[in-house]
Amino acid sequence: MAIVDYTKAIHLGLPRSHHSGGNPLVVAYSNRGLAYDEIGQYQRAIQDYDEAIQLDPDYAWAYHDRGMAYHHLGQHQRAIPGWKVAWPGAVGIRVRG
Repeated sequence: MAIVDYTKAIHLGLPRSHHSGGNPLVVAYSNRGLAYDEIGQYQRAIQDYDEAIQLDPDYAWAYHDRGMAYHHLGQHQRAIPGWKVAWPGAVGIRVRG
């Protein structure tokens, strides 16, 4: 149900507000990505996180969540750069193994 609701919000082209850098579409894409992530559709989630990042390159949660989707796909090396962008003060981000 959440996917449908976020899709409707995206298609409505919500006007800018004071949330997430002034663009609620960023949150809609990011949250729809989370909904896809929760049902294991990681590639689709990554597409939505990419869209959120394109709309607001400073939205750290989209980088973090995209990293988690890559992690779930076993693409750990692709996850790390996003985490470093999201949390630049976090030292020692690395993959075990």
